[in-house]
Amino acid sequence: MLNKGDDTMAKVLLTHGVPMERFAGLKPHELVHPAAGEAFTRAELITLLPACQAVIACGALDRELLQAARHVALVVCYGAGYDSIDLAAASEFGIPVANIPDSVTQATAQLAMAQILALTRRVCELDHILRASGSTRACFTMGASMGVLLEGMTLGIVGMGRIGARVAQFGRFLGMRVVYTSHSIKPLSIAGDARYLTLDALMRTADVVSLHCPYTPQNKHMIGAAQLSLLKPTAYLINTARGLLIDEQALIDALEAGRLAGAALDVFETEPEVNARLKALPNVVLTPHIGSNTLHTRNLMAEQCTALIREAFAGIAPKHLLNPEVWGKHAMD
Repeated sequence: MLNKGDDTMAKVLLTHGVPMERFAGLKPHELVHPAAGEAFTRAELITLLPACQAVIACGALDRELLQAARHVALVVCYGAGYDSIDLAAASEFGIPVANIPDSVTQATAQLAMAQILALTRRVCELDHILRASGSTRACFTMGASMGVLLEGMTLGIVGMGRIGARVAQFGRFLGMRVVYTSHSIKPLSIAGDARYLTLDALMRTADVVSLHCPYTPQNKHMIGAAQLSLLKPTAYLINTARGLLIDEQALIDALEAGRLAGAALDVFETEPEVNARLKALPNVVLTPHIGSNTLHTRNLMAEQCTALIREAFAGIAPKHLLNPEVWGKHAMD
């Protein structure tokens, strides 16, 4: 076990084989990691965790795994989301947990805008039609492949945090009006000229609704049948946040019934499995949870994880602690 300020070599466990180059800053500490593209099994994690002093978590850490990690000085979530970490158990065991929310803002916001544009301009749908058609002549008929122009439409942001605020900027650049809902009214420096609305009022008002809030047990299925019924039949729903924010069955029912124009999803209730009914819908854009999946972003995530761990090993409280009350009581004392 390390003491604060101790230069003794520590073991840092990385749960998945992500891009490694930018973890070089952890030297001389030992980085324990699986092969590229692989992940440690649960049994392997239970065996490895007791000997480690820090963990970079790319996946779930439940109570049993955290109990095996009692000597860990810091768990860093590899990204902004931390719903897969049992934070209550970590706090009970005195394990500080931090995330790196700044690292994923730009990439995830860009994906949300890519989905909005792909959906409203029917990019994926028309790509599929062109590839599948024996003759493409009908596709080029004037007016046959019309999409929707975003200029003048209303963009509804659910969760005006870092990512939501960036998506709002992109929307304004394209000439969209912006409304938002959040736990609190945001200052001008974050919300810009966006107007605050309740969730129900936003669902009635927006032409495009984009979700950018973390998942908690309290907001599971915050977009359900009742909320979907408030949308205009010409509206679009975008989710690059967490799958459990939407009642997926209710969304599929609404799409199949033509009660909204389309949806774009990067996250799913049962991922990595994707509902076959979603796959069958032409007005749905699907991507496999790629919000932060660019090499630049992954490198930035590695650098920020490294910085937080080095701070912890130096006895400095890392930024973005999710349970700051346990700092000073943790395993390094």
